[in-house]
Amino acid sequence: MNNHEHDVLTLMSYLSSSESDDDELINYIIKQPVIRPKISNFISNVVHSYSDKQFKGSFRMERATAYYLIKTFEDSSFFPQQHKYEPGKTSENYILSYIWFSANKSCLRDVAERFGNGLTTQFRINDRVMNFLIDISPKVINFDEGITNLAREFKKVSGMPHVIGCIDGTSIPIRTPAHKIKSTYTNRHDMPSITLQGVCDYKKKFIDVFTGIPAKIHDARVFVLSDLSKDLPSMCEKKYNLLGDGAYPIREWLLVPYKDYGRLTESQKTFNKTLSSTRVLIENTFGLLKSRFRQLLQLDIHSVDKITKFIISSCVLHNLCIDMDDHIELRDEENEELLNGPDDTVFETDMLLKKNGETKRDAIKNSMQYQ
Repeated sequence: MNNHEHDVLTLMSYLSSSESDDDELINYIIKQPVIRPKISNFISNVVHSYSDKQFKGSFRMERATAYYLIKTFEDSSFFPQQHKYEPGKTSENYILSYIWFSANKSCLRDVAERFGNGLTTQFRINDRVMNFLIDISPKVINFDEGITNLAREFKKVSGMPHVIGCIDGTSIPIRTPAHKIKSTYTNRHDMPSITLQGVCDYKKKFIDVFTGIPAKIHDARVFVLSDLSKDLPSMCEKKYNLLGDGAYPIREWLLVPYKDYGRLTESQKTFNKTLSSTRVLIENTFGLLKSRFRQLLQLDIHSVDKITKFIISSCVLHNLCIDMDDHIELRDEENEELLNGPDDTVFETDMLLKKNGETKRDAIKNSMQYQ
């Protein structure tokens, strides 16, 4: 075997894990020109020249937030070491190209050409950055602020006692995943989509997220499938609770509005109004998430695993922006409709839980009336 054949074999074994553009690597070995027009030095010639306002308009986040991410990513194990066959992509290229893809309705090819990457390289860049964000997600999305503090701050916002968060689900439109049946993922509007269940705090920051379930499944069932439904009873200790809408079953640790059959008392109407004005925080949180990361308006990814990774990664970026006081205005968008109406079916095994929740709701309603 001559040196040329040895180099070719070495290259082929390396391609499966390389972060480099395949065509550039092949050209490096066999010395044949590959013509693939790309934008040259987009970051240095264009992005570095952006004003702060222009930067936020393009990337949907402040420059300081983006470069904090760049430094954090560069210091992590997810930033690849340089390889002798690899032209070398900076951590700046990794993060900025991924944020551009997330924040704009751009296809992967457009992002790759804009940032001077090969299409295969950009695919791998996105994978590495998503894996990095998933890795830090437990440090960014959690209840670490403390149940007592969450309840105290919610009381300042809404006047409702013992609230630690607001829960709801939102639909993320997707393409039918590869090797999947479309009807498995279609909602009642006959659109393939996946549900993102989120719990937000008083700052519109996610403290729990759960996704990957087809949107045709009712929100109450999605909640049952999540780990949160198992953790809440012990976490709330029969004192604290989340606020949800009518799609969820009432529990001691999950309060929902009174059903309106035309016979509500004034105190019940007041309770419903206060609950709804507080619970709107989670709807605003979803609106901010989709307004900042517009790829979520129609997610064009083929793998269910990568779809869920991208959604969770967007929630991580959302929280990091809030932590750095990087805010964005919520544009007027159509209100999200519930994918399914409230489910009034109650199994006998749930009757006690329901009764306890109703008792607690009545007690809070009465205390609010006296206040």
